[in-house]
Amino acid sequence: MKLGTLLLRNAAIGLSQLEGALRNQVLYGGRLGTNLVELGYLDLEMLSAYLAELTGFPIATPTLLDDADVALLDRLGADDAHRLRAVPLGYLGDARDAAAVAFVAPNDTAAIEHVAARLGVQVTPYIVPELRALYYLEKHFGLPRRARFLRPGRAASEGEAERRKAQPAQGIVMPPALTLEPRRKRSTSEGPDLDAVPVALSFGVACERIDGAPHREKIAEVFVEFAKGRCDALVVFLIRDGNALGWRGYVAPQAAGKPAAPKTPLEELSLPLGGTSSLQTAHDTGQPYVGPPPETARPVETRLWLALGASPEPRHVIVVPVLVKQRAVNLVYAHTVGGPLPQQLAVELTELGARAQASYLRLIRQARGS
Repeated sequence: MKLGTLLLRNAAIGLSQLEGALRNQVLYGGRLGTNLVELGYLDLEMLSAYLAELTGFPIATPTLLDDADVALLDRLGADDAHRLRAVPLGYLGDARDAAAVAFVAPNDTAAIEHVAARLGVQVTPYIVPELRALYYLEKHFGLPRRARFLRPGRAASEGEAERRKAQPAQGIVMPPALTLEPRRKRSTSEGPDLDAVPVALSFGVACERIDGAPHREKIAEVFVEFAKGRCDALVVFLIRDGNALGWRGYVAPQAAGKPAAPKTPLEELSLPLGGTSSLQTAHDTGQPYVGPPPETARPVETRLWLALGASPEPRHVIVVPVLVKQRAVNLVYAHTVGGPLPQQLAVELTELGARAQASYLRLIRQARGS
């Protein structure tokens, strides 16, 4: 039985709520339970109980997670813990030859075997909701959650470090990583030297891949690949609660071969959709924005350029909205630093945005029918 079926059978949610969570899962990622919590249809305690009923595994309670064994945490290590979504809880029995470990996916045999090998003990899996696991992984290992799994708003200051560690009642999302490739220096101001970065993907192939994308990650990957050899930078943003959250991106290489080092990693970038900016205009109108930033001071664009290491500042940008039911769910931003954007790039990105919209709708229909 699937989680959605169990929740409907027990009247914990309604069909329209399940469909809304499935839609959000297609658009923003995360597990179904995560999206139900984010939408306010379930709380974490109820979700934990239903996950335990569904899987048959005991619940990793906040008390168990708070008191997790430090030695076991250190033995597993941050990288494996985050990759496997696993939190060692403690030893079982005096023999110390078995340990309880909280998993987001406690049925993942390969993950359990890997954790058992790292810890050198037999592992008893416990179930933990995704949002709660991410909070405790941050708490115990110090690696911040991606913005998609944090409440929206302005970036946390040093004084807000403890506020960010509050247990999330409801979440918000943000995802995968920026593909940063070395930037090259310009020898002219005539725009990008397309010969220096071969075009990775033809327009026709990009259309085909978006049309047949099996999930949202593949849609984003197509935009990133399509950018190579055509522009100096491209970012695919997720739109959540009035913020543009960095998802996937590309920065062109430079002759020196040194990797770009943005001051703000893309996955931590959250730009407000307020005031006047190219992002705001594309979001509000539902139409592509092409040209210089509309605000003379360019505060939003400047933050983005600093994060991408754009130098000199671009004169022209393009922002293509991807709409689902007349609402922007992605903004695809691109720029060149040496001159105006090629008209063909604007036309092709706009078409890819329309195809992404159609692909999202297809994936949503498939999710509802599964």
